[in-house]
Amino acid sequence: MARLRELLDRAEASGAAPDAAILREGLHLVAEEGALAEAVVEHSGALVVVLDRDARIVRWNSACVRVTGVPADEARGAFLWDLLPEDEQDGVRAVFDRLLAKDFPSSHENHLRARGGPPRLVAWSNTVLLDESGEVAFVVGTGIDITERTDAERALRRQAKRLEALAESSRVFASGLDYKTTLDTVARRLSELIGDGALIRIISPDGAWLVPVAIYHPSPERAALRRRMLVAAPQRTTEGITARVLERGQTLRIPALSRETIRNEMKPEYLPYLEGVTSLLIAPLKQRRQVFGHITLMRDAGGAPYTAEDETLLEDLAHRAAQAIENARLYGDAQAAVAARDEFLSIASHELRTPLTALRLALENMRRVSSREALETLPPAYVERVLATAERQGQRLEKLVSALLDVSRIHMGKLELELEDVDLAQAVQEAVAQVEDEAAQAGCEVVVHGGPAVGRWDRLRISQVATNLLSNAVKYGAGKPVEVTYGAAGGRAFLEVKDRGIGIDPADQRHIFERFERAVSSRNYGGLGLGLYIVKRIVEAHGGTVRVESAPGAGASFSVDLPQQQPAIAAGEARTPTPVH
Repeated sequence: MARLRELLDRAEASGAAPDAAILREGLHLVAEEGALAEAVVEHSGALVVVLDRDARIVRWNSACVRVTGVPADEARGAFLWDLLPEDEQDGVRAVFDRLLAKDFPSSHENHLRARGGPPRLVAWSNTVLLDESGEVAFVVGTGIDITERTDAERALRRQAKRLEALAESSRVFASGLDYKTTLDTVARRLSELIGDGALIRIISPDGAWLVPVAIYHPSPERAALRRRMLVAAPQRTTEGITARVLERGQTLRIPALSRETIRNEMKPEYLPYLEGVTSLLIAPLKQRRQVFGHITLMRDAGGAPYTAEDETLLEDLAHRAAQAIENARLYGDAQAAVAARDEFLSIASHELRTPLTALRLALENMRRVSSREALETLPPAYVERVLATAERQGQRLEKLVSALLDVSRIHMGKLELELEDVDLAQAVQEAVAQVEDEAAQAGCEVVVHGGPAVGRWDRLRISQVATNLLSNAVKYGAGKPVEVTYGAAGGRAFLEVKDRGIGIDPADQRHIFERFERAVSSRNYGGLGLGLYIVKRIVEAHGGTVRVESAPGAGASFSVDLPQQQPAIAAGEARTPTPVH
């Protein structure tokens, strides 16, 4: 432009008016084109950056100012590297060096620092301007801010990946019927989808403890450390941060887990693991609005904090996992019930066959000697012994069948009570008489201590309770004395049957009052495994309780507590317990 003005001035000075007019017209056109180019560069939506050979900024248009917040006069003269994140500077230098080597056009993406916000991602198209000698004078970059578009694409890809993972997890969860395998699968999938360490704990049957059922971490060392800590320091349902989740049934997310929170709200025994955790996410496991456990995810140091999106995903997965865990548990219970039923049928057939065989033999003996002549020659003691055997086996059969009928009545909720005034001493005496032969065969002496105890109960059922407890004590009493103590105080009666036999392991004590359950092998001890189950249901039907205190090798003590009056039940009225399923 300056050179054109110089030529114009010379033409006018020499009197070459036509040439001067042409030059002035050309100057006007060039000026218009320059103004147009300036307007396009300045007001375009694209970012335009012009760099000299030293990578200093020569031109910084308004789009650059808008995206970065850096004014044009501040940017001019600055090195481009000063506006880039450190980890991207080497890559952009390589692009710049290729452009100086006349390798153009080219394109690349990099971030620009932005004041008051995160870096912006820009897609650049690059070229160069050559001087009169053909060397690179300037490098020109034209860019588009693709931050939002890229973020949206990443979000869509991430969402698609998570939806695919949810579908896959649902398939995996639905196909798993083995309880332990299902739990391990849930923990592993959660760790893979959200990370890092995954822990699943279930509330214990008594509601007091959190029982670890699945632990997963990509690092075997971290997983092993967590297992050791949980074994060494079991956690109650009322302890720590987890208690809030269990009580409220709502997910808890702590994006940045502080040392103060770890010290104040976590078990001190867990510190060796928690020192490497920076973010926490806990979701309850619920089925039919009942919280039965929780899933905990812990982010290791260096990982990104858990987000609201992670929380939503975990809640969805926790819901699916709860269904899978419940289905696997129910399937396991059903399998166990089938196995228990099969074992019971096997035991029942054996138990029923034994008295039937003895009874049949006694009847055959009687048939063999049934003629008048044979009867006259047989000793009376022999006839009496055969008849006693038949009677005893018949009574045993009757007891077995009665037990089966009682279980059926209890299950159907039809265990009716005929209430009357009952002397507990009389019920105990009847029970002692019932087990007299068993006690003699086992070598157990039955010692009875008692005081006055009269209550409004079902006579036959209370006698059945005492008989079953005594029979149980004699069976497992190891030939040692069995003590029976009874009495009344404060409107309640008590009955205690204590043996000094093999005892019961604490882990088995909560099962022995269930149907077909026993704490020992049926090969060593006979019976249907129904006696204590019937005792518990009869006692509960009377509004009482039964409990056991025992230890292996130290015998067992069964204690029954009964109200002496039944105010909710009128005389002669039946009491029907809730059906047991």
